[in-house]
Amino acid sequence: MDSRQMIITFALIGIVYTLGLHIPLPGIDLDAFASLAYTADSDMLSRISILVLGPTPLFAALGLAEIARLIAFPWLKQKDEQDRSALPGGAIVVVIALAIAAVQAYAMSGGLGAARLVDDNMTNFTMLTIASCVGATALTIFLSDRIGIAGLRDGLWPLYSIPILLSLPNNVIASVEMTRTGAVPSTQWLIVAVYLVLSVAAVVVTAFLWRSACHEACVIAEKTVEPGAILIWPPVLAITVAGYVLASFAFIAPNVIAAAQGLPLQIIALAMASILIPLIVFAYVRRLEVKNGANIRLAATASIIAFIQILLLVSGALASAFIQLPVSPGSIGIIVLTITALGFRNWDTVEVEGSSAPHVSAQTAS
Repeated sequence: MDSRQMIITFALIGIVYTLGLHIPLPGIDLDAFASLAYTADSDMLSRISILVLGPTPLFAALGLAEIARLIAFPWLKQKDEQDRSALPGGAIVVVIALAIAAVQAYAMSGGLGAARLVDDNMTNFTMLTIASCVGATALTIFLSDRIGIAGLRDGLWPLYSIPILLSLPNNVIASVEMTRTGAVPSTQWLIVAVYLVLSVAAVVVTAFLWRSACHEACVIAEKTVEPGAILIWPPVLAITVAGYVLASFAFIAPNVIAAAQGLPLQIIALAMASILIPLIVFAYVRRLEVKNGANIRLAATASIIAFIQILLLVSGALASAFIQLPVSPGSIGIIVLTITALGFRNWDTVEVEGSSAPHVSAQTAS
């Protein structure tokens, strides 16, 4: 798939996804929902659409699978040359994603019912909500299989970037309105612009450094695409694991977590994620087969990648704390959008890690 085909496919998937955001869950009282007060940048229908969960269930399932890959679970250690359709890993990812969607839909249906947003004549609203959200998650899995980014194993990240891009116009309008009314000073636009330019440049630098290091270490052959998971997953997994640790600690010592709510808890989570990022980055390096002993170059490049990802994570947290303009997509959003855009360039014709046919059944295989 060349760059033009990838962009066209991405646009078509975006259209399908946008249409799904405008189909409300069955049983919702639209009049009652419309009577609620929302801010100017809110998309009301998307909050009760069949795609209200978005790619979250698939994202969570693939995150768990990625963690499992890094700790080398046996069922994820299949070789690339084996028949991917026979691998159980992809089926497990699908089952986990659908199960997460069902649980989230059940909780959401209870909240909508408590808020009196359900039509009084609607019966079995919970079952309909679960069925709709599970079906929508199956649709997101189908859409993610339709597009692949060079060097990445699946189409999650283009799909993940669609809601960010869809929310961008409303965020820009809200930011302009906030500036026009004097809610925020106009100098914040300059700060945001500098932050975005430097952040995107940092992500591009990591991508080119990693590509160069992989070729020099003979990890990949000429005219192939380097495995790109190291460029995008470490900060995401670090935040995820930090959240799991804090959630587990909340069960053990709920009073301590309650006392640390707010800024202290955010600082703790950020510190944990910053510690985890280098560990995850080098876990990806450990999976590579270095053929000419160029370990030092790979290790140095991995160190730079880890440092930049930590810097992006911390700067993103600072930006969200001190910049009121909602125009910035955040550090993770910047990484996702930049890596996706670089992947659309389709630098080479030969791809690795199954990125040329990114089916869910291959997403956990390597």
